[in-house]
Amino acid sequence: MKLYITRKTGFYGMATPITILKNGKKWFAIGNNSTKTVEVLENELDLQVSFYLLKSEPFHLKNDGLDKELKITMNPMLVGNYLIFFVLMLLIPATRMPLIAILLFLVLYFVFLITSLKKAYVIKEKSNGT
Repeated sequence: MKLYITRKTGFYGMATPITILKNGKKWFAIGNNSTKTVEVLENELDLQVSFYLLKSEPFHLKNDGLDKELKITMNPMLVGNYLIFFVLMLLIPATRMPLIAILLFLVLYFVFLITSLKKAYVIKEKSNGT
């Protein structure tokens, strides 16, 4: 089967290619707003996207002989939460929070980042132009 893999990750990491892993091993790299066509011979495979510490959850794919289109995007929940945390951090000086509240906020921010590392990218199968 042929796989058409398109990367549409937007502004985040747009200048650097991301790595596509097949069954946990490096397969190829793809740049932003580009599509790569690859031939798959295996009956089943797990695809994952990796960019330094950022990853996607594994995407299990069965080879049924039909060509497939996959789209890689940033996780919208991650982007939205990141922007909210960023704006709140900018507001810290204006609110004159006590030091303990600032430290608690920073701990929550780092917990959010660590839990989001393996969910930063989303791999979806395209269907009917979506």
